[in-house]
Amino acid sequence: MIIFLSELQKEHLSLLHNHSPQVLIDFCKLTIDYINNGINEKKYALAAEKLEILPSVIQNLVQALAHLILEGCKHNLSEQNFKSSLAIAGFSDDHQQVLVKFYSRKKGELSAALNLLQQKDPTYQDLAWRFEVQMASKSCPETIKPMVTMDYVLSVPKSYDHSNDKHTHRQSDDICISSSVEDAKAASHCQNVVKHVIMQCDLPTLVHLTNTLNEAVNESKSQHIRKIQRAL
Repeated sequence: MIIFLSELQKEHLSLLHNHSPQVLIDFCKLTIDYINNGINEKKYALAAEKLEILPSVIQNLVQALAHLILEGCKHNLSEQNFKSSLAIAGFSDDHQQVLVKFYSRKKGELSAALNLLQQKDPTYQDLAWRFEVQMASKSCPETIKPMVTMDYVLSVPKSYDHSNDKHTHRQSDDICISSSVEDAKAASHCQNVVKHVIMQCDLPTLVHLTNTLNEAVNESKSQHIRKIQRAL
């Protein structure tokens, strides 16, 4: 897979083509700081003063570079595919080497952070169950109805989307950074909500559920599904 940037993003990044690899390294540092902590106007003002351009140009460049790096992490691009994306974006060989090295060193950390930021589905934690039997009732004095009551313990991430945060960066067809990486890590460890889901069913239904889940597990091990997983 290759990342194709918009013409506007290419225009923002074109400023780097006229500067040395050392300047690009400095912008890589600004980019990782932006991903972790959001916009830093003071740093952009200092960089703009050194390069004799407007701070808004620096901010646009950093955001475009962040988009490029995060898109690579989002799609788990290999170094070769990422390098090809850089070539299409107009980066020279020297600049490609700097960005590929930066991408390879930060890929694991950023991919983990993206998973945390995008995590919305509940995850399984524990299961408690009990067996209940209704021996009889007034209408059916000789009926025995066995039932199984299950308590599913789920961990649900809190929503920490700061839609009104001035640091939030939104563009069409772009990754939305709605929180800092540190906020995402903190939320993954201590801001999950424990949710209990109670389900009661009779034995035939429980057997049907068990058989269906076993079929799904067996199908997940099939060669066809493994090919799809490798493709993804």
